[in-house]
Amino acid sequence: MFKFYCGLSKTKKIFFLITTILLSILLGGFAGFFVGLVATTFIPMCCDSSGCHNCFEFHGMIGYEATGTIGLFAGLFLIPLAYVMLIIYWEVKKKKIRKQ
Repeated sequence: MFKFYCGLSKTKKIFFLITTILLSILLGGFAGFFVGLVATTFIPMCCDSSGCHNCFEFHGMIGYEATGTIGLFAGLFLIPLAYVMLIIYWEVKKKKIRKQ
């Protein structure tokens, strides 16, 4: 993908970045949501007189709702951030290659 990215013209590179960053936001939210749902497996159960439920609570949401929401927001932020850092790394690497 590095060779593909470096071979693009400036206008195609801008279009590529806009498209892929928007897609990384969507995919990051989707992936984060499912990671949050899976993470609820590792949270202990709390039992009271009405029954047992997941102990994790976030803004009034309990269990799957809470971990899924936190995962969604983490994915919406962290996946695009990691992708932008990858693009910055490629730009720096490309400049170092051109200097040699």
